[in-house]
Amino acid sequence: MVPSPARRRTRQTIIEAAIAVWARDRDATLSEIADRAETHRATLHRHFPSRTDLLVAAIRHSIGDIVTATEAAAVTQGTPQDALHRLMAAYLTIGDRIRFLFDDHAIANHPAVAELAAIDGPVIDLIRRGQADGTIDAAFPPAWIERSIWALVYAASEAVDDGTLAAHEALPILLRTVDDGIARHT
Repeated sequence: MVPSPARRRTRQTIIEAAIAVWARDRDATLSEIADRAETHRATLHRHFPSRTDLLVAAIRHSIGDIVTATEAAAVTQGTPQDALHRLMAAYLTIGDRIRFLFDDHAIANHPAVAELAAIDGPVIDLIRRGQADGTIDAAFPPAWIERSIWALVYAASEAVDDGTLAAHEALPILLRTVDDGIARHT
């Protein structure tokens, strides 16, 4: 049986509320998530019988958003620097998903997170393309640069969330940090 559009919207709202709440407080209760979703806890439980069910749905949703952001950044088009800037901008818009996935070691090591390997290829290829054209320092292993990108997006998103960085400042600072950190220095 195909769920109704209203049921799908409610489910989506609950998942997004869980990500937003858990990105800030991993110990938040299901009641807090239901409140954020502006629904009742009983409704949450009809969609997700257990905390684990909701957690897995939130992980899968976050991974889907990261894959979508990677695809939308069109990392194979344009110069490597332009493509990297598009990728960073796309990732920053979903920073709460990145924080949710990587803030907790148990979630970061959850089997569902292995699906992120699907985006490694295009990002690593982008980094290698930048190394080949000399815009990215070839002394750094591509996997290190990719991890650094994740860490910097995480930090920028967290800084915006906690008020240490204004939202309009986040992307320019993030891009400058990346450009200055991985650019080939002569």
